[in-house]
Amino acid sequence: MQSALEQFHISLSRVRDLIALHNSLKAQSTQVLDLSDILRSALVLAVSALDYYIHEVVTLEMLEIYRGQRDEPPPSRNSSRSNFGRFQVPLGEVKQERLTLLNIEDWLEDEIRISQGEQFLEGSYTLGELLPYISEAMSRRLGDTLWLESEIRQRLSYQSFQNPDKIAEAIRFISNKPLWQDVGTSWGRSHQEIKKQLSLIVERRNKIAHEADINPTYEIGTRWEINEELVLDAIDFLQKLVETIHGVLNSP
Repeated sequence: MQSALEQFHISLSRVRDLIALHNSLKAQSTQVLDLSDILRSALVLAVSALDYYIHEVVTLEMLEIYRGQRDEPPPSRNSSRSNFGRFQVPLGEVKQERLTLLNIEDWLEDEIRISQGEQFLEGSYTLGELLPYISEAMSRRLGDTLWLESEIRQRLSYQSFQNPDKIAEAIRFISNKPLWQDVGTSWGRSHQEIKKQLSLIVERRNKIAHEADINPTYEIGTRWEINEELVLDAIDFLQKLVETIHGVLNSP
């Protein structure tokens, strides 16, 4: 989980480098050269860093829940299963798990042979003596989650987690905490204000990414105004937001 936050910081550092490049070029050139698209790129990349963080932290923590390293969130009042429990994977992906369970004796024998050697299997042991080896084999099996990780990443890859409600929806796979209320309490701000500020940043990002940042109320080619202060404020906000979300998810 910590790796998701570290990658977010690396991504945001690249965004700040981009702004520094903009400022350096601006200081060495005239106003004839329009450098504002560098700032637009920086804003898009900053929101992408948030999106990636949510994808990554949800994926990593779902894997921890599957391995038994983290508690599964309890179901909501109107459901018998948690969002994690309702996450669907194709039956083809769990085929090997099913085959292993159907042939558990052969599988355990192979696992013990690999870890302890053929000669070990020739001995005679009580169940109590074998339990540590069985437990070790089962732990290795639970740790082999490449198939599940691939499935989670594929399922989530079709979604973007930038909008406040979409972020909360994703977090419910791994936690039943009232995300935005807890973020607001930790931040010392109204959670509605935080959600509104995020929505405005994402809205501007969408104008850049999907509408070329064109302002349709003016003449052709006119774009919405952008400056260093606007982008830096957005980056600072996103950094504090992700760090606060991370703290909320790690709190008892």
